[in-house]
Formats: sequence, structure tokens, C-alpha cells
Amino acid sequence: MNLTRTFSIQKSGLLMGLFLVVMAFCWSPGSLRAGEAEDYHKFYSYYHSKWEIVEETEGKKETIKAECYGTATGCNIFVSKKQTSIWGYDPKTKQWTGVGHLKDGSRYTSTISRPQGPKFKAGMVLTFTSIIRHADGKISYVTGKQTVVDENTMNEVITGTDQDGKPIPKVVRTAKKIK
Repeated sequence: MNLTRTFSIQKSGLLMGLFLVVMAFCWSPGSLRAGEAEDYHKFYSYYHSKWEIVEETEGKKETIKAECYGTATGCNIFVSKKQTSIWGYDPKTKQWTGVGHLKDGSRYTSTISRPQGPKFKAGMVLTFTSIIRHADGKISYVTGKQTVVDENTMNEVITGTDQDGKPIPKVVRTAKKIK
């Protein structure tokens, strides 16, 4: 048998094997999730805007300016004088999740429900579930119910408890896109 020909056949077999391995990685469930992540980012692009938020806590009202914008990596970044957060798709839990820091040094993790439909619409309710780790070591468990009023307005009611199960002050927000 010709040694050169045997080496050539083995070499081409090795190349074919490598090609098949590369193809398997290119068409894996992970690449399917990339489309799902893009879908979530497109859905949550509703938030991409400048916002004016009126927040009421224990009878005190405050107006806050905020901005949310998307990134090339499919994340949302939210910035206001009270907090900064980054949001993105978590392929493990298949949820839109966020992490953020509050002005007082507290930090939080959150998930948002994904209502049915391709985009935000009036009457849609999103539920935020968050854990806030305060700078003093205490923990709060918070739920926010955000209702879409129209393409430019949302109302949100935030309730929760502290680590001992005691209620924390309720927060009511109305957010409007700034044109």
C-alpha cells in the first residue's frame, strides 16, 4: 500500500471529523437560545427611552428623570439619580433579569415576568420579583406590579417585606416617556 495515499486518507478523515465537530457546535441548542435572547431584548426595548417618573412613598412625592437604553450585546441599561441597573436574558432560567445598585449602596437582583404577545400593550401587567441587599446588611423581598397604560405610560405598585417578614413602605410610581 502506498504510504503517501494512506496518510492523505487519514488526514482528510481527520479534517472531516473536525468539520463535523465545528458544525455540531454551530448548530447547538445554545445557538437557538441566542434567538430567544434577541427576542427578549426586542420585547423589553419598550423601556428604551428617557423617562419622567413620579414616585410616591408614605405620602411624599418625588419626580425623577431616568433613561434606559439598549446595548450591542442585547442588554438594557437603566440610569437615574436613585439607581443604575443592567438587564439581560438569562438562558438558564429563560427570564429577563437585572442587577443594580441603589444610591445608598444597596444592591439588588430582579426578574421580570414575560407576558404573552410580541410587544407591550395597554393593560399588560409585568411582575418584578427582587431581593435587595441593603448596605447595612438587611435584606428586603420586593414585588412590583407594573401595568402598561399605553405606549408611553406605566403605573407600578411596589410592596414587600424585610428579612423579618415586616412590611416595607409601599411605593407607587407613574412613569411617562419624555418625547
